[in-house]
Amino acid sequence: MEKDLYKVGEDYVEARIIESLSDLLLSLTLWKEGYTRNSAGKAFSAVKALMSAFIVTNEDKLINLAKDDQERKWIKKKAHVVPTHGMYGLAQLLRKIGIDIVNLVNYALDLHDYQYNGFEPDFSRYSKKEQVLEDLITVVKGTKKVIELYFAKYEIKEVSEKIDELLKELEEGE
Repeated sequence: MEKDLYKVGEDYVEARIIESLSDLLLSLTLWKEGYTRNSAGKAFSAVKALMSAFIVTNEDKLINLAKDDQERKWIKKKAHVVPTHGMYGLAQLLRKIGIDIVNLVNYALDLHDYQYNGFEPDFSRYSKKEQVLEDLITVVKGTKKVIELYFAKYEIKEVSEKIDELLKELEEGE
């Protein structure tokens, strides 16, 4: 008989929200230090962690939307890991239950491409650092707003305040 290595529940959701906020903070810190591609990667990771929390808290609703047993099994066993190749599809499923983060996920996927490809013309949507920063700020603000809306009880005030401070510094420095 298969045994779960860990229980995916409220503690898991709290950990993912803390991870998301921490990644947002790291993303902004890395950007300020000049590590733009690492910064983009952390913003992407923050969105993945947020999605994981949504999937766990809405698992039953998502399973009810599944088209077949194979998809139901995948949602139950694997979806909470949020594989990169499945992010957009999972965001579409979440939208069907009233959680619309599709645009946020698209921005995050663009930042993920930039993390790996930089400004390579055939692989990145970006040609200038300012474009990346604009989307990075959009992802940070959007992720933070969604956390405040859906997961406020897990928010760490000190981390949120530091994120706001760094956002202000970056926006004033543009």
